[in-house]
Amino acid sequence: MKKTFAFLSSAVLALGIATPFAEAASFKDVPDGYRFYEEIDYLSDAEIITGFQDGSFKPDQAVTRAQAAILIGKTFELDGTKRKTSFSDVNSSNTASGYIESAVDEGIISGFPDGTFRPGQTVSRGQLAILLTRAFELSDSASVTFKDVSSSSAAYPYIGKIIAAGITAGYPDNTYRPNTAVTRGQFAAFMARALDPYFIPGEILPPFSVNFLDVGQGDAILLGFPNGKNMLVDASRSDNAVKTALEALGVSSIDTFVATHPDADHIGGADYVIKNYGVKSVIDSGQDHTTQTYLDYLTAVQSKGAAFKLAQEGQNITLDPTVTVKVLHVDHAATDLNDGSIVLMVSYGEVDYLLTGDAGVEVETALIKKYDLDAEVLKVSHHGSETGTSQAFLNAVDPLDAILSYGETNQYGHPDSVVLNRLLNSGVDVWSTPEGTVETWTDGQDIYFEQDNSGTVPAPEPEPEPTPEPPVQTEFANCTELREVYPDGVAKGHPAYQDKMDRDNDGWACER
Repeated sequence: MKKTFAFLSSAVLALGIATPFAEAASFKDVPDGYRFYEEIDYLSDAEIITGFQDGSFKPDQAVTRAQAAILIGKTFELDGTKRKTSFSDVNSSNTASGYIESAVDEGIISGFPDGTFRPGQTVSRGQLAILLTRAFELSDSASVTFKDVSSSSAAYPYIGKIIAAGITAGYPDNTYRPNTAVTRGQFAAFMARALDPYFIPGEILPPFSVNFLDVGQGDAILLGFPNGKNMLVDASRSDNAVKTALEALGVSSIDTFVATHPDADHIGGADYVIKNYGVKSVIDSGQDHTTQTYLDYLTAVQSKGAAFKLAQEGQNITLDPTVTVKVLHVDHAATDLNDGSIVLMVSYGEVDYLLTGDAGVEVETALIKKYDLDAEVLKVSHHGSETGTSQAFLNAVDPLDAILSYGETNQYGHPDSVVLNRLLNSGVDVWSTPEGTVETWTDGQDIYFEQDNSGTVPAPEPEPEPTPEPPVQTEFANCTELREVYPDGVAKGHPAYQDKMDRDNDGWACER
């Protein structure tokens, strides 16, 4: 096998593949922004991988044992001639039969005790470690301390070897997830790393997490820094919502709370967080409000003795020197609370997250003129309202993934279908918090996503508050004035409704 690999390396060099990407892969579902685009392109140029008849590669589809055998067989130029095999479920007409039999002969892959190969079964991360270690004859080993990998498991010694080779790594929660299926895109990346050191990530940074919490109609974003400190950006509409989401993640402390602006769906649970999570500092947009929710928030800051600071444009509010959390925008004197929102660019290694609060199109236009907004992940403004996320802004950010944070049965029609279609038509992968908290983490090069509904927020118990008689005032200069009287805005037909205040033309003026 060593000679075969050496020959392959020479062949690859002769093909010009050692200096990758002479010509882009033509798979219609692998855009140049896809995280494993270069690796797929590399293997495609080397004629190791091919796509499907419809011109797709299906990078997110799980790779099967038969597909893995073909890829390894082509890599090492094994005999792929279709022929009879030693397995009862792989006949001579199977496209992979020759590569399967050759890989078995080389000791790279094996079947099951019942005499089957199970060609359609997906390859797990544990099986991947075994395959690649055998195929590339990896010898160096790293210590394996993952809490979900027993030293008695079949994959244990192989996992240490592919980690030592830089082919893959574990997850931030100290798991390897050996039973998780490997996608075609991931398999291509691992193969490319094994073939060419160019693709091995540089210095692997410790994990940094950004979690978009399932809190119903509102925002709450938890930043987990590599040094163990936590920052919460906004705190949803209610104590119950943010409490449930944080408990689901096992969060016990929060060092800094950031209030992007004082609308209730962003600071409704702020007083609870400040009182119960040991918050040491609070960063505020500097916008005043007169609602009871806002007053409760300020009272909690004062009673717990947390430092209260106003965000300043250009400021880095990070809690860890390896991460940048830059304030791109804040307007203490904005006439519209949404447009005064703190906008943050969170950067770690080569990965950027853009957190937009509820900022509208005017703010977006100003940001486009002032900054390079390119980011891998976009938190969509104002829960997907058409007040933000213009096409020009989306073009400037050019995200791979976007997060929509909203309540499934909200009365505002969020997210707006125009915004959602704009994202999808731009090729963005969209994640929605009603389907569960969106957990992300990055090593500064790649980003990983996971979502389940374990943190789904139950219907919160109503928090009784005295409801004053509606005031008779019906004329207001702007939404800030209107919300002081009608905190949730007004519907069309209400005496205070004005078309100019219904910026998203949804029949509801000055909604939060």
